[in-house]
Amino acid sequence: MADKKKVTIEDVAREAGVGIATVSRALNNSDGISAKTKARILEIVEQMGFIPNTSAQSLKIRQTRQIALAVPDIRNAIIPDIAWSVEQAAKQHGYRVVQINMLGNARLELETLREVKKLHVDGLVMMPLAYPKSLEHLINQSSLPISVINYSKKLSPELKADIVGMARPEGRLVMEHLLQIGRTRIAYAGAPKDKIEERYLAYEQALPHVDTSLVYFGEDFNFETGRQAADYFYNLKHMPDAIYAVNDMVAIGIVNRFKELGVRVPDDVAVVGIDNNLWTTITTPQISSVSIMGAEVGRLATELLLKRIQSTDPLPYERVEFEPRLIVRESSLAAHRYTHTEHES
Repeated sequence: MADKKKVTIEDVAREAGVGIATVSRALNNSDGISAKTKARILEIVEQMGFIPNTSAQSLKIRQTRQIALAVPDIRNAIIPDIAWSVEQAAKQHGYRVVQINMLGNARLELETLREVKKLHVDGLVMMPLAYPKSLEHLINQSSLPISVINYSKKLSPELKADIVGMARPEGRLVMEHLLQIGRTRIAYAGAPKDKIEERYLAYEQALPHVDTSLVYFGEDFNFETGRQAADYFYNLKHMPDAIYAVNDMVAIGIVNRFKELGVRVPDDVAVVGIDNNLWTTITTPQISSVSIMGAEVGRLATELLLKRIQSTDPLPYERVEFEPRLIVRESSLAAHRYTHTEHES
């Protein structure tokens, strides 16, 4: 006589009208399931005579209690703030974080989405920078829940991910400030134009005409790019009277090199960056910057991801926007206001 067909977790889920993950939560007495649903599942388990295979079940529904965080470059001073807040939010829910550096590289961003499951994680918090054309397609095809930290990029409303970002372009605040303080020959210092291009677009849109000699595109978003930009602007026949830097690391590099060249900031040239990382407050002069709320954005992106991972029901994708804030410091104050105080505007 043939053995009776072995009851599987899929059979239980089908009978209960729920997903495999929900059955597993009931069996493991995990959070994210109502008492009524758990009681019903356990009753079906008893009726069907299901005996769980704990190791196989855990592997199948990827209950690793780990998530991945994919960032552009850990060397950028704003990234540790974001990574710390992600790790702390995950830890509060009993999760660990596996970190991936994508280096702002289109190939690595796509590779991350294709390969992340091999890390045996339950979900991914991702901060793209290059945004290759097929990125959204891969996100939509992913079997893992994904939360995107997005700065200055218009994403499709059909994207199957929770998105946390800014309510308006950060660069617009920089340009408004520099124009308001009377600067007329404003330069832009950035990385390759195709990366965080919306920050450069804010520069273009704020001016009636762009003098291309006042635009410097380096190879990266780092301190050295700022120093190279400072040399470039210093050697122009007519130097700019203000520089909008794509981020704080570039701004710090500019201020550092100008000090060596004898260029006075802000008297000769005002400098403003974006990120509001800690280093802007320990330079001389302190550097004006737009806060992109890194810690807050990282925390919320993680909480949305964990909420989706732990939910027993499909959830609508959330779009959350923080308001960027301009922090005015010494590097863009008028000469007679150059003091060691700071204020927000």
